[in-house]
Formats: sequence, structure tokens, C-alpha cells
Amino acid sequence: MAPAAAADLFGWVDYLVLALTLGISLLVGLYYGCCGSRQSTEGEYLLGNKEMKMTPVAISLIAGYISGITLLGTPGDIYSYGTQYYAIILGIFFMSFAINYLFLPVFTGLGVKSSYEYLQVRFRHRAVRTVSSFIFVFDEIITIPMYMYVPCLALEQVTSLHRMWTAPVMMLICILYTGLGGLKAVIWTDAIQMCIFCLSLVIIFVMGTVAVGGFGAVFTAAAEGGRLEIFNISPDPLQRTTLWGAVIGGFMYWTGFNSVNQTCVQRYLAVPNLKTARRAVWVFSAGVVCIISFCTYVGLLMYAYFRDCDPLAAGIVSTSDQLVAHFVMRVEGHLPGLPGLFMAGVVAAALSSISVSLNSTAGVVLDDFWRSYTSKRLNANQAAVFAKVTCAVFGFLCVGIMMAMQNVEYMIQVAMTLTGIAAGTQFGLFSLGMFNPWANYKGAIVGTVTSLVVVTWMSVGAQLMAMDGRINNPRLPSNVTGCVPAVEPTPQPTTDPTVLPLYRVSYLWTASIGWLLVMVLGSLVSLVTGPDRPDDLRPGVLSPPVAAWLRRRQQRRKEVLGVAEEPVVTGSTVTLAPRLEEKATRF
Repeated sequence: MAPAAAADLFGWVDYLVLALTLGISLLVGLYYGCCGSRQSTEGEYLLGNKEMKMTPVAISLIAGYISGITLLGTPGDIYSYGTQYYAIILGIFFMSFAINYLFLPVFTGLGVKSSYEYLQVRFRHRAVRTVSSFIFVFDEIITIPMYMYVPCLALEQVTSLHRMWTAPVMMLICILYTGLGGLKAVIWTDAIQMCIFCLSLVIIFVMGTVAVGGFGAVFTAAAEGGRLEIFNISPDPLQRTTLWGAVIGGFMYWTGFNSVNQTCVQRYLAVPNLKTARRAVWVFSAGVVCIISFCTYVGLLMYAYFRDCDPLAAGIVSTSDQLVAHFVMRVEGHLPGLPGLFMAGVVAAALSSISVSLNSTAGVVLDDFWRSYTSKRLNANQAAVFAKVTCAVFGFLCVGIMMAMQNVEYMIQVAMTLTGIAAGTQFGLFSLGMFNPWANYKGAIVGTVTSLVVVTWMSVGAQLMAMDGRINNPRLPSNVTGCVPAVEPTPQPTTDPTVLPLYRVSYLWTASIGWLLVMVLGSLVSLVTGPDRPDDLRPGVLSPPVAAWLRRRQQRRKEVLGVAEEPVVTGSTVTLAPRLEEKATRF
């Protein structure tokens, strides 16, 4: 197997297919931005007037979280470390139940515009909402550059176009169709891009399987290479991937992201009712499991294809995230247009994630910052313009951040580590509010800030140690004896044993640690500073099981005292009836 040459690069047909994909996305944005109501009001621009159908919303949810990182990073991770990561689908399965029955009813019942508005309703203090909104915006500023970086890195492998040129072009197109078309354009382009994404994945699935001699050859090679592993039940959190890390850590990460993150909640609220939102979540979860299953198989497929000449060990590619693009060119390169279709799928997946992030960020800046801290009121048209300008500003800011990213490897690990900071902390904050009726705003703020600081310290420290070469996770053994011309394998570095163990905790546990810190510290601080009285809360601000308990408690109070407290929610302010006699606290 020779190193990559001109045969491994795009032809004109591939460029045409890629250009058509970007053009379709742009046309959808132009259609919604220039026809009909032109997304001229805030409600239409950010929530689609709550008239969106279940199918496009579900597809958009899938597309939004199955980014280029998933398509390129997951197969590369499986190729290098085996299938233990695949156990994360169990965590995703449990996630769908948690979202539908523990979190989603709260948001739809209160009718909030953003998930962070809920926090002000629950804790009756604007600071909690502001802290959480800031974390979200900061998280998007981190993740959007990663969404861009991965497809640009892959394009560089197959086109020789430098990532610093392709990134601004991709972002400009994304800003145009997102800024012009609003949530409707985001959702419908997500649906189109998802079709392209799936088609490209199916083609590489079929052609790759044929190239290596069938399913049997794939799993035989994977078994011989030690890639088939699901039941590593070690409790050691320092091991990169274990069954417990994938299932429990995966559940906490995915639930934290998809239950309370504004990018998802915004789309849950874009459908007419709770029943439709729940159906969208079920379809979303099933779709995610299917995509991860496909990507896992592609990782094994690549190992079977490269079993005699590992491109990483041979130095043909520089990172595992370039493996899929290299594999596609080797398998499909002789058929004009197919490599372009695959890369179009990668780009489409990235655009899907970026567009919904930009749209949601614009909504958060408008509702949770501008309206919370300025006296100037915007009408519906002015609010829509404000959101569109915010999209553009954040988009180009993220391009600048991406240009600072160099030598980033194993993007699935980096992405889950860094986004796990926000996912775990936010999940803990909302869980504290929905499951602990005694928690007060002081506990919420202290727990959130502490969790953010500690988990950021852990995660950033781990990444700095990895960049310095002191933390390494050796890949599973590979072979270069079949490379032509012959090459010497690249030696794998090892981890410095003097590195602080806290930095070596698996990336899968990041979100879980953040959640636990918020729940424990938030509860303790609330207890010390004077906990809230559950009877001062409206049951609707609590998760359904806790709300049911509170209703029974309040009913008993009513029966004993003959008076009922009726909290009334007006916008983001909770007004409570006068407190009852202190003797009622025995309930």
C-alpha cells in the first residue's frame, strides 16, 4: 500500500458534488429568508411559531448531534481502541426515558422560551439564569470551532485545500442560511443534510464491506486484532474506556446535553405539544443509536482494510480523524463523485451542528442577556434582526478560534471532554432545581461555579498534559509489514506516571463528576444558608415524580389548615401567596 498520492485527491466531479451540497443548504435559507413571512418575527425566527412537525424536528435533533466529529471521530476511535465505546448506546437508551418523563414535561408545562428561563422561575433569582446562560454561550464558543475543524481537516486530506481557507467559506454559508432562514431553515436543511449524510454512510458501508471480502472478514480481522471488546468491567476510572464509563458516563453526558441544553430544548418547544415532542425524542434516540452503530462498524471495516498497513503507524495520515477520508479515497476513489458525496455528508453533518448552535445562541443572548439586563424593549421585528446579527458575530468569532486549533487528535475524546464540562455542570444545576425542592439560589450558584472550576481544571489540565506528551493512551497493536514501500512503525509514547491522577480520569466521566459536584455542594450550601420551603413552589417547576410528591404534601396541608398556597408564575417571576403558619412545616 503506497502513501497517499494524486489518486487519493478529489476530481472535478467530487468538487461539484460538494458544491451542490453547500448550494442546497444556502438555497433553503434564502427561501425561508426571502419568501413568505421572511422570518421577520422573533417567534418565527427562533421557534418556528411552534408549528414544526415531529419528523423534521426529530431528524434535525439527530443531525445536530451527529456531527462531523461523530462521522470521522467515532470510526477513528474504534479503529484505534476497539469497540468498548459502543456500549454508550445503552446510556443513550436510558437517556430517552429520562428526557421524556423527567425533564421534558417541565419545559413544555411552563411554556418557557429558553431552558434557562426555567432557572429564574424555579430559584426566583436572576443570577442563576445568568450563570447558566453564560456557561451555555461559552460552551458553544468552544464546540462550534471543533465542529468546523474536523471536516476541514478531512477536506485537507483529500483536496489539499488548507483548513484555514475552507473554514471561513463553510462558516459564511452556514451564517447565511441560518441568519436568513431562522429555525425553519435550520430544521429543513438539517433534514436534507441528514439524507446526504446517511447516503454517504451507506455507500461506504457497502463498498468497504465488499472490498475486504464480506462481513465475516471484517469481524474475523477485528477479533484477531483485539478490537472486539464490550465487557471491560474494570471499575478503574483512569482506564480510557470501560463498560461502566460508557454506560453510566455516556448516560450522564448525553442526558445532560439533550435534556436541558438550549439547542435541544429550543426544538422540543418548536412542536405543538408534549406528545409530539416525546415522539421526536424517541425517533432521535433510535436514529442516534443507528448512526453510532454504523460508525462503529466503519471503524472495524477500516481496521480490516488496513490490517497489513496501518496508515497511522506508517505516517500516511497524521491523526486518526483523517483515517476515514483516507479510507474513502482508497475504496471509492476510482468512482468519480462518490468521495465527494462522502465528504459532502461530513460537511453536511458539521453544518447541521453549527447552524443549530448559532440559532440557539442567538436566542439565549436575546432572551437571557439583552432582555434581562437592558431597559430597551425590542418589538418582534427588531428582536429577529438582533438574533440574525448575533448569529453572524458568533459565527465569525468561532472561525477565529478554530484557526488557533492545531495538532488536535482524537476529536471524539476532546469533544466529549470539553463539552462534558458544560453538560455535567448544566445537568447538575437543572437536576438540583427539579429534584431537590429545598435547594435555594445560593446553593445553585455555589454548586455550579465550583463544579465549573473543578471540572474545567481537570479537563484543561488533561488536555495540556496530552499536548505536552505526558498523557497518552496507547492504541491497540497494529501492523505495517504490508506497506509498500516498507516503512518503520511509529513508536507509541507512554503516559508519564508522575502526572496527577485527576488529569488521567477518563473523558467519559467528565459530565458525571460535574453533575455530582453541583448536586452535593448545591444541596449542602442550601441546607446551611436556609433551604427553600417546598410549599412555596409550584409543582410544575419540579420533575413529575417530585411534583407528584409535592402535590400530595400540599393537599395534606390544605386538609389540615383549610388553606392552599397557590404560586402563580408570571413570565419569569414567581409570586407566592402569604406563608402559612409555621406549624405546617411538620408536613
